[in-house]
Amino acid sequence: MRTTSAIFYAPKQPISVEEVELDGPRAGEALVRVVAAGACHSDWHAVDGHTTPAFAPQVMGHEGCGIVEEVGAGVTAVRPGDPIVFAIRPMCGKCRYCTTARPNLCDGIVREPGLMVDGTSRFHKPDGARLFHGLATFSRHTVVPEWHLVKVPDDVPIERLASVGCAVVTGVGAVVNTAQVTPGSTVAVWGCGGVGLNVIQGAVIAGASRIIAVDVKESKLKFAREFGATDTVNALEGDPVEAVIDLTGGGADFAFEVIGNPTTVRQAFDATCPGGTACMVGVPPTGGEVSVPMRPLFLDRRLIGSSAGTGRPRVDFPWFIELYRQGRLKLDELQSRFRPLEEINEAFADMLSGSVARTIIKM
Repeated sequence: MRTTSAIFYAPKQPISVEEVELDGPRAGEALVRVVAAGACHSDWHAVDGHTTPAFAPQVMGHEGCGIVEEVGAGVTAVRPGDPIVFAIRPMCGKCRYCTTARPNLCDGIVREPGLMVDGTSRFHKPDGARLFHGLATFSRHTVVPEWHLVKVPDDVPIERLASVGCAVVTGVGAVVNTAQVTPGSTVAVWGCGGVGLNVIQGAVIAGASRIIAVDVKESKLKFAREFGATDTVNALEGDPVEAVIDLTGGGADFAFEVIGNPTTVRQAFDATCPGGTACMVGVPPTGGEVSVPMRPLFLDRRLIGSSAGTGRPRVDFPWFIELYRQGRLKLDELQSRFRPLEEINEAFADMLSGSVARTIIKM
């Protein structure tokens, strides 16, 4: 079939929106009509050179929701007509990580980057040239393995769930699953983009007593307050580490770095109190390194990483939806701007400007 997709060719170049050919689903796969997808910094990292892309040209996108239209042989998790949310990590259900409730680290599926398990691609240019892809949510249609799909209830508008599979699970999950923030604790958050805002509302859900948002843009700090931050710190106006230590009376119990920058990872660590935890959530740059002094570690501090919010999609996604129903998870507010697929470059410009919480691509 023919569909329209956003294609990454090389760093520092605009994303191209083109008509492409999409093969049908094979065994264990599903064809999904994408309804909405979030413009996430993780995709932009390849474009701006923050990370070295593993493959190109590629159909972009990893966060989104849609409707299953066709399934291949042996598929049991979903059927045509099901509303789904894409999970950014696979869940084979058999490897050592899936069987110990850590499907975010699933290693049971061996495949080349950008290709399906059988080593082929489902996307091609009209002339037959192969296009690499992951979930390819920046496409009107995509084909993915069934283990990337989580069926969701049909009584919630599906487009509202576009960011559940990445921004929400990564942010809220880092708080409740990875760091396990305790009620009454103090929390500091470096970086208030789409994922950082979900760290903030995760801290609200966890019962944190004080939530300090750190950023360099006042527009993002305004969003942070709307999502539950009790205090804000503009890092351009002073030392954010000193500010957090002063606001918390000695350092935060938990600090989250949601940028992917060695300098801010170190700042988050330095802003914790003895016994505190610094959690790295942002995607690190290719070759990035961070060093911390040994003495603070000796005082029961921890520096940990969080991959995809240590999420369990088939458990966490229904929980998020129930929180949304109760008004405790801000999904409507997260979707502060909508654009068509043809404006994918403008969507990322929105993100970089700090003028949005999240721009959603509506198909």
